[in-house]
Amino acid sequence: MKSPVYYMDDRYRGPTSSLPAKAQQLFDHAKLNECFEPGDSVAIKCHMGEWNNSGYLRPILIRVIADKIKEHGGRPFVTDTTTAPYYFYGGRSTADMHLKTAARNGFTAETMGCPVIISDGLYGTDDVKIDIPDGMLLKEAFLAKGIAEADSMIVVSHFKGHGNGVYGGSIKNIAIGCSSKRGKINVHICKHQKVGWDTWDFIPDNCIGEECPDWIVCNNLCPAGAIKIKKDHAEFDPEKCIGCFGHQRPLFRCRLWESEKMEDWRSWFLIAMGDAATAYLRYMGKEKVGHLTYAIDIAPACDCVPGTDRPVIPNLGVLASRDMVAIDMAALDLSVQAPGIHGSTAEDKHCMHAGDEKFSAIVGLSQWVTPNTCALLGSGSKDYELIEPAVSEDESEFAHPMFSPEKTSGYYLSKGMKKFGSWTPPGGYKYHDKPKVSIEELSKR
Repeated sequence: MKSPVYYMDDRYRGPTSSLPAKAQQLFDHAKLNECFEPGDSVAIKCHMGEWNNSGYLRPILIRVIADKIKEHGGRPFVTDTTTAPYYFYGGRSTADMHLKTAARNGFTAETMGCPVIISDGLYGTDDVKIDIPDGMLLKEAFLAKGIAEADSMIVVSHFKGHGNGVYGGSIKNIAIGCSSKRGKINVHICKHQKVGWDTWDFIPDNCIGEECPDWIVCNNLCPAGAIKIKKDHAEFDPEKCIGCFGHQRPLFRCRLWESEKMEDWRSWFLIAMGDAATAYLRYMGKEKVGHLTYAIDIAPACDCVPGTDRPVIPNLGVLASRDMVAIDMAALDLSVQAPGIHGSTAEDKHCMHAGDEKFSAIVGLSQWVTPNTCALLGSGSKDYELIEPAVSEDESEFAHPMFSPEKTSGYYLSKGMKKFGSWTPPGGYKYHDKPKVSIEELSKR
């Protein structure tokens, strides 16, 4: 039996077809309310954006999901987890830092109408270890404790590209986004015995040392002190390395590490994400987890980076499903059918046409590895039915809560008019009979 995926496009044709309104309708069509009982705590797993990123989902797109959960009696909280120090000025590596970034990006208890919680604690150490006896690569995974203790979860994802994960969707939002800090390090397999970064060839002389204007930054990248910048070279102690992939900067800018194992590492990481996402679904129970994806502002890179590039394809719309794999497959298939946007990375990577696998071409790895891994592990189905329900015609259902058919804008404004009269100035409004310069003349460039 095919897994149903409910879909509405991104076009606006009236109040009931706004993206927030469509998301709320799809929540009902996909019966995401059946993931929880009245009184249950419901984690809304989303990405609240890196410092100075502008492509993350707008707060209203998350708020409407919190409202739907409360409508059905659930107790929602918006959540994410701390990051590994993959970026030297990352604004989310501790919970307090993450909350400050989230608030700057518009995510607070006031805007969400529910608590905003970083689920793995101040430093990312609060987690639950989950064994994966049948994992393709991982033998265990580490789920953020705040999410593990929730009764259920609605995964609200931003579909887009990703530099290492090829694409970001519901699977990655769970596999990486629900992992504690050691969980993220684990899934990124940077300490893998065969392809881990500490097994790569270190080339210390590629660093010019303290003559480099950035040497202080590089000297402070590693929380374990495994990297040290000396007068005219760099030093690396693999015994101290914890695999946090904080040494990406000297890796890519100065090529301090080189290895034929890099391609295996990049590909295997995609498998590890499938292992972790599967483990977390099993722990919580697939029936307790629902998925809603906004395929809009589809940039080539994740919302984890401190900026947002031009989208690679046009907006697609909103999808909802009870199946983690099916919803990602549907979004990927829609992206294949879409044309590329001129001047974007899609043009740089020559994947502008319908039929091109956009993210495979952009990253140089297959965009199907992670969903294939999850499907083989039984955490979802690649076989889906895309259902496009009609958009509601009931405008009052999505109006401001002060409004109803009996209480419209005119109703409230009439109360003011009884006090101050009319907005019409004495003697009426004054106009010229016609424009002093013709429309034809004003229409010329």
